[in-house]
Amino acid sequence: MSKKEEENENEITMNVTDRLPELDEEGISTAIENVRWAAGFVGMPQGAIYNDAGVDLQVVATRTVRCLAVADHPYCYRTLAMMTLSFETAGVEFEVEPYTIVRPLPPEEQDEQGSEDEDTGMEVA
Repeated sequence: MSKKEEENENEITMNVTDRLPELDEEGISTAIENVRWAAGFVGMPQGAIYNDAGVDLQVVATRTVRCLAVADHPYCYRTLAMMTLSFETAGVEFEVEPYTIVRPLPPEEQDEQGSEDEDTGMEVA
């Protein structure tokens, strides 16, 4: 196997949770501020799919949400890390492994994400 093939193989087999950054104080604060948002998933229709900040979520049970996909971008991984803490704090089971796939960031979102990197954080209405 060539070195490039080995690198691709490592990238493919790397767990999504291994890619998540450790949250700093600001990230933790943002995650805690969004606990109500995470708790809002309780009782949502089973099978409903939501997309927020490059992260695709699906309600799989009354108190269980699954991450289906995350865009391959540092902003999206940071957002997923904050969502993980928000769901955990809200008492909602949040499934990442082995369900989540890493998808490429669409070209139109790459431009938007570049400017959002400066204003990192989950913003949910």
